[in-house]
Amino acid sequence: MKRTVMTAALAAGLILAPLACAASVAAQEAAQSDPQVKINLGGEAAPQSEARHYAVYEAAITDFNTGGFAALAPHLAGLREALAAAPATYPAVMQVDGGWVIHSDDFEETMILAQDIGMDFAASGGRGELKVVARPNIYPRIAFLLGSEALERRDFDQAMTFLDQGLALQPLDRLLLNEKLVVLHAQQRWDDAYALIKEAMAAEDPLLTAKPAHLQRRLGYTLVELGRIPEARAAYEASLVAEPGNQTALQELEFIAGLEAKKPVYGEMQITAPLAPRPAE
Repeated sequence: MKRTVMTAALAAGLILAPLACAASVAAQEAAQSDPQVKINLGGEAAPQSEARHYAVYEAAITDFNTGGFAALAPHLAGLREALAAAPATYPAVMQVDGGWVIHSDDFEETMILAQDIGMDFAASGGRGELKVVARPNIYPRIAFLLGSEALERRDFDQAMTFLDQGLALQPLDRLLLNEKLVVLHAQQRWDDAYALIKEAMAAEDPLLTAKPAHLQRRLGYTLVELGRIPEARAAYEASLVAEPGNQTALQELEFIAGLEAKKPVYGEMQITAPLAPRPAE
């Protein structure tokens, strides 16, 4: 299955302008969980120190949207330089003087994180208004783009280097996690992929918790390759609870049913023949 890179939603104008208008929505959602906490959510441009790096990224993603991976070639040096200059810490959510900052390129995810901030604030006994600012998620997206480009060339070592740089900044970023799993799957490192997925699930990150279906499908795919078929079925079934009707999950369950129908019995039922190759999501 062809891999794609998130495109238009990465442009600042598409995410920050709506966020500036969404303060009342965020405040309303927070009020539903605790009427004594109000979230004042607005968009904001990146600080000047990051603006140049964001311009490099924006130019690269614009060319990618029109020319694909080949169009990234003139931008690679600048992207690498920008990633090398990333701050030591760059979490998805961080507390600053006077409020909070969310690094996100996705409106729905920003709202989830804003509400999570409000709920944590209320749970700790806080009351009143919280200022939450949304900014582009610059450095993890640069790492993702560089990792994806290296993966397209099947330079797995370089892809892993870039993806790990991004994950060092945001260990649970869902795009980086998924792309790292693509690399591990391409290398047939099934045990490493399984460990990464389970670690991510155990972290109970609000974004992964809110959107668990994709990670469950990755788990199911990995478990099939490990020969752990009942667990794989359970993972795909769990993904359908979160995302009913997903065709990838339904097709994989059909694939599993075919495996089970042909599976020999030696005490406990086990897969003994090599699995037929199939496309990953």
